[in-house]
Amino acid sequence: MKKQILLLAAVWCSMAAFATTPPATFYPEVEVRKVSGMTIENGIDHPAWKSVPSHQFLQMIGPLTAINRKPVESGSVQYLYDDNYFYVRADFVDSDIVVNATSNGGHFYNSGDVLEVFIKPEKSNYYWEIYGTANKLNTRFHYGSRSTLGLPSGFKHDEVGIKVNSKINGTLNDSSDKDHSYVVLVAIPIAELNHPIKEGHPCGTVPFSPGEEWRVFSSRYNYSRYLKKYELSSFPQIFGGYHSLEYFAKIKFVK
Repeated sequence: MKKQILLLAAVWCSMAAFATTPPATFYPEVEVRKVSGMTIENGIDHPAWKSVPSHQFLQMIGPLTAINRKPVESGSVQYLYDDNYFYVRADFVDSDIVVNATSNGGHFYNSGDVLEVFIKPEKSNYYWEIYGTANKLNTRFHYGSRSTLGLPSGFKHDEVGIKVNSKINGTLNDSSDKDHSYVVLVAIPIAELNHPIKEGHPCGTVPFSPGEEWRVFSSRYNYSRYLKKYELSSFPQIFGGYHSLEYFAKIKFVK
């Protein structure tokens, strides 16, 4: 019994240390390369993606044994930017593509499959949580700080020109068949990232551009009748929930 107590205490201590001080491998650097000639219409099939690093999603960490564990249904994410947009492309294996949301602006993780993109300047507290779905919907929340998370005044959704495109290999919202995969592309206006102060938060602004320090994190909710439960995965892998900002990847802008 004493050994069990000591072992449990050691596990809890390890988890606590892991949560507050992620290993260096859990905040990697990702390339965000500049592209030309991309639009939301041609973006999914744009040849530039073939030369951009692809980052594989991993399961959310619950027990420490989940470190580096791949999800049942795989996913990956890539990044590009131009003078007007930050582009996020995610490729997901999905046996049952389902989205119950029908309009922009909702908490889509309660509505079905969704890509979530978090973006944060390194040296400021504010950040964004942006969604894209297989049926081309978007949500954008802006937080003045993680400390306001959960308060009615802590986030705000606005229509700010985010664009979403998708390509489905299967059928949407049809549980009678088995789907294969989908691709979702989210185009986030650079102007939005450069001007968060319009929300009234007393924070400065950091340009989303080379020479500045930013972090990005992409995550997924995956619902499927073929899974035992919905699956959470992301890049980088994360511990403690998707708002664990310490785990977000550092952006390396490449012109």
